[in-house]
Amino acid sequence: MKRLDNENLKKYNKKIIWIPYFLVIMTFVAVGIFFVQALNAPFSQSAMAEIKDTWVYYAKDDPITLFKSRYVKRLNSVAPNETMVMERTMIRKVSNPTLLIQGNHQWLKVTVDDKTVYEHSQKTVTPTLLGKKNPGNIMTEVQLPKNYVGKTLRLEVSSPYKNYAGIPARVFIGDADSLLSYVVSVSLPQILILIVCTFISLAIMVFIGSELIKQKRLNWELILLACFALTIALEAAAGDILAGLLFSPLVNSTMALLLAIFTPIFLISYYCLKMKKSQQYYRLWVIFHISFDLLILLWAVFTKIDLPEVKFYIDAANIFGTLATTIAAITEAHQKNRFFVICTPWIVLVAMAHCFIYITSVAQSNFYLVNISGLLFAVILLVIFIYTLVEGLTANEQNKRQMHFLELKTELLEDNHTAVVGHLQELEQLRQEFKQNLLLISDLGEDGNLPAVNEYLAKLLDETNQLNIIGDFSAHTLTNLILSRYQKNADKKSITVSFSADLPQDLNVADDDLSQILVHLLEHATRETYAIHDPKERQIHLQIHCINETLQIHCSHTAHYHTNIFDRSITTDFPQKEALDLFAIEKVAKKYRGQLTQLQDDNQDKISLSLSLNV
Repeated sequence: MKRLDNENLKKYNKKIIWIPYFLVIMTFVAVGIFFVQALNAPFSQSAMAEIKDTWVYYAKDDPITLFKSRYVKRLNSVAPNETMVMERTMIRKVSNPTLLIQGNHQWLKVTVDDKTVYEHSQKTVTPTLLGKKNPGNIMTEVQLPKNYVGKTLRLEVSSPYKNYAGIPARVFIGDADSLLSYVVSVSLPQILILIVCTFISLAIMVFIGSELIKQKRLNWELILLACFALTIALEAAAGDILAGLLFSPLVNSTMALLLAIFTPIFLISYYCLKMKKSQQYYRLWVIFHISFDLLILLWAVFTKIDLPEVKFYIDAANIFGTLATTIAAITEAHQKNRFFVICTPWIVLVAMAHCFIYITSVAQSNFYLVNISGLLFAVILLVIFIYTLVEGLTANEQNKRQMHFLELKTELLEDNHTAVVGHLQELEQLRQEFKQNLLLISDLGEDGNLPAVNEYLAKLLDETNQLNIIGDFSAHTLTNLILSRYQKNADKKSITVSFSADLPQDLNVADDDLSQILVHLLEHATRETYAIHDPKERQIHLQIHCINETLQIHCSHTAHYHTNIFDRSITTDFPQKEALDLFAIEKVAKKYRGQLTQLQDDNQDKISLSLSLNV
């Protein structure tokens, strides 16, 4: 009765320990819901919204030709340095009216009924070394007058660059108190990319540091992957609305453009190091691509041309880069490169999407409101990181298996070492006796006593059989070591064994896989056979053969399931151990396209296994 109470108490304790876990999970979920609700609550459409479809567009030099923003997303007729006008009448009243304006490499002038309330132009900006005429990516707040309703809001937008001329600025209007909440809400995808990619980069760098300390080796593949993750994170931050409020327009623009240039460089360099068959050809493209980008950057630094103007050439090179990457990835996947076999669908998808983005950039029609390129880079980073993580865990598991196998092999050799030492001592004794017997035979031969000579020769032949150190079951050394060990264990437990192994010296099965199969088979058989009361009934039969490129293993043993000691609950973990043995054997069998069958009755257990040697 006391034992029953203990069992119930253990089950109760196992249920209790889940309570703290679920409490922590529920706390995190509640906090997450709270913050999501807090972010969404302040900026309803009535508090802050983007003005999209109520503008009238026209070129300042041609005020007669008007375009409605509902039908036109860009005025292609506006040339660089030509002013485009955005105009609308303010109708809706807000208690504390504020405009949030975002310009993409554009000069801005904001007026309310011809009264200037904000201006960002060459006159108001201090020239710097980063740009001679570059307006940068501007994000600014503009406070409207209290009596703005019924007045005309007018924005004059111009850009010195052809790619950005004629693109309307983004304008948000609402209560000043909800401005920051709205900015955070709009920036959530970019903030998420920033956090995730930064975490991945730091995690990789920590791993690289630990590997450098332990193995004194620098993993260049992971270095490039960490740099790629970091540039994605910084590019997401630089191209975000929130960054426009934190940095000056020129700094923000320069950071975004430089990161957009270096991000694909790190990615294609990483791909190059992962390649095998195509590496020598793809390396030529990578070297050319990097050299070309650096030359373009040097051209922008040492001449009067600005970075947004030369970015056009880099995007043109990136078009060919996406095609080269696609061809190389497919080639590597065809050559059974594991990384590309798994990742090529994602690599090709991201490369083709980027090819379209670069084409639109070259065609001067890239006015995306979302950083699609950053999202695509984040996707391929997650795919590569997950693959690297799984591959690392698999390699770690493989190393553990190899270590276990080496420990087993060492144990087998140590077991036989004692036998070798004993046999060497016997060999020395036999050598002395053999020398004396040869002298005796020589004397008998001189006397002509042939029967005595034959008797001593038969005695010497019998003594030579004692020199067997390891059981000669087959030509495969590892199999002999394992079978020899279990034969000794069987002798100690009064188990009759019959081992037959017809194996060549070289077998197309990994040593650790073969050792797992044999060890689990014989452990399973020994455990069940030893449970039989009568030692005369304890029998194990093992046959191993290679037939037609197939390794066949048959193991049968007596197992009186209804009369053995396990039936009396002496060993309570017997079913778990049996299931573990069969699971381990079947796992290795699937690796070699093999099959496992088990036949059981009340007195015997038979396990048959076949492995394909052509894997």
